[in-house]
Amino acid sequence: MKVYEILEATKGILVSGNKEDEICFFSQDSRQMKNGGMYIPLKGERFDGHDFIESAFQTGATAIITAKDVSYPDKIVIKVEDTYQALKDMAIYLRSHRPVKVVGVTGSVGKTSTRDMVYSVVKQKYKTLKTEGNYNNEIGLPLTILRYQDEEVMVLEMGMNHLNEMSRLSMIAHPDVSCITNVGTAHIGELGSRENILKAKLEITDGMKDQSTLIINNDNDMLQTVDLPRLNVVRVGKNEGASIQASDIELFEDHSTFIVHYHDQSEKIWVPVQGEHNVFNALIAIAVGIELNISLEDIKKGIQEFKLTKNRMDILEKNHKTIIDGTYNASVDSMKSSIDVLTNYKKRKVAILADMLELGDYSQQLHEEVGNYVATKEIDVLICIGKEAKYMYQKAKEKMKNVYYFTFNQEVIEQLDQFLKNDDVVLVKGSHSMNLKEIVEKILPVVDNFERGLAMIPENEKENPVATGMTQIYKQLMTAFDEMGVKTIEAVGQEFNPDFHNAVMHIEDEEAGENVIVEEFQKGYMYKDSVIRHSMVKVAN
Repeated sequence: MKVYEILEATKGILVSGNKEDEICFFSQDSRQMKNGGMYIPLKGERFDGHDFIESAFQTGATAIITAKDVSYPDKIVIKVEDTYQALKDMAIYLRSHRPVKVVGVTGSVGKTSTRDMVYSVVKQKYKTLKTEGNYNNEIGLPLTILRYQDEEVMVLEMGMNHLNEMSRLSMIAHPDVSCITNVGTAHIGELGSRENILKAKLEITDGMKDQSTLIINNDNDMLQTVDLPRLNVVRVGKNEGASIQASDIELFEDHSTFIVHYHDQSEKIWVPVQGEHNVFNALIAIAVGIELNISLEDIKKGIQEFKLTKNRMDILEKNHKTIIDGTYNASVDSMKSSIDVLTNYKKRKVAILADMLELGDYSQQLHEEVGNYVATKEIDVLICIGKEAKYMYQKAKEKMKNVYYFTFNQEVIEQLDQFLKNDDVVLVKGSHSMNLKEIVEKILPVVDNFERGLAMIPENEKENPVATGMTQIYKQLMTAFDEMGVKTIEAVGQEFNPDFHNAVMHIEDEEAGENVIVEEFQKGYMYKDSVIRHSMVKVAN
């Protein structure tokens, strides 16, 4: 993006620098700068990014936008009224001045996996950019658009918690094609009803031109009601009324298959992940591929090559156990989908389920709904954790025998050996702040988690100095732990996040020589007005 384009987009003033220079990298984190990049200082409740302008220049930035008066005569400095608004204005300008198609993806659950599947299909024919990590809000989405180089299609994940948020995102991205995976109960505590959730999700159409394409899951009861004559509404699903329809669905432990019917064509589709919910995600990806004139063969290939973003329903196998890690987040719909995946295994099945948060006045009702649902499945042991999960426990206990309730994770950790057996399949799921990672960490060796952390570094960050340094530290730690013969792990606040901006690790031997403390992912990156906390892992020989 040329400096003069940034000036035009932001209505800013060029304080110093050449307006013909090109900026190819944008970041709001002074520690992630690259040579030739522009630093965008954002102000939050705790930090003001303007305090780190000098640091940004030291790490490679050659340009800044600023709402404060600063003097760097040898740098590109653009003065604007509001850097947060300028970030959005630059993204809007770039989107409208480049020959690129935009596919927007939203939904109560399944946004990320659908985004990844759509991306895998679209890249078979087009050079494609996609949202990385959780960059799906009013900071992340503009930054994703500003990563544009010469791609032909952008696949953008779009999230919201309140009414009007999605509308603002849509007016930035102006999708040519939008996809709504479902309308469930996520954020119902904030929005008040599923009708309001539907209204909020449909705001994705606010920035779309007439006759653009909206793809919806027609099997969802709320989305069935959608009637938008100004758009080309494509309905996918199993049931009647879907123009792209699935039949003969077969669910296996590590994949799924189905027959897709479109016009006069029928093709068998192989999906490399389990769960019927991923069949619906695949139908949406197929619909996007058809809309973008991608051949059915390439669509099939894209779905077969699809790789799920790490930390979203990871399937982990170690110590004679299979862990379904659903600790990233939870809603009624994602709980049910995860329980369905667990049910599909033929081994002994254990579900460790914790509170679903942000449900407001609906909390008791929805936890009871999950409790009733899990009781209808062939689950051998159910463990419920948390204040709200007691409603899940009470309802499930009416029909199940092996049901247990605990207030805190530590109580479960202390008794895991009593509940788990070799060859068990264990689902661990709850809202992110329930910190169920510490239960997963208790079951799995920490070395595995270092490997998982490495795998979560986005492709576009592989060359980042921090990521490169992390790779070397991981390798050293894995070797050290192997030599130490690590046997047990306790974890507190463990969090793997692809958006880390700084990582500090050290090993500190205690006087007794029996424990090793690893401070991992000590993070302090600004995300609107919050700071991600650091985490600590305790390893005992």
